[in-house]
Amino acid sequence: MHRTNLYLTEEQEEKLDARARAAGVSRSALVRSIIDRELDRPLPVDESVAETLGHLADRYHAAVQGLFGDDPDLRVDR
Repeated sequence: MHRTNLYLTEEQEEKLDARARAAGVSRSALVRSIIDRELDRPLPVDESVAETLGHLADRYHAAVQGLFGDDPDLRVDR
């Protein structure tokens, strides 16, 4: 484990302390769990990238179907 210093507003500190007390953990443990939860969330997909990928999938759908046929392990679902 590595020590990290950060600056919190008074309000952030109060909220963290209240939540840590309610959970029965230290402030540090709470911060680590909040960081872990946030880092485990997938990054949001840029809508323009998603749209481009959708157009590509539509464009090549017939070709993909012809290649993979009915094989459920290779099927590409939209």
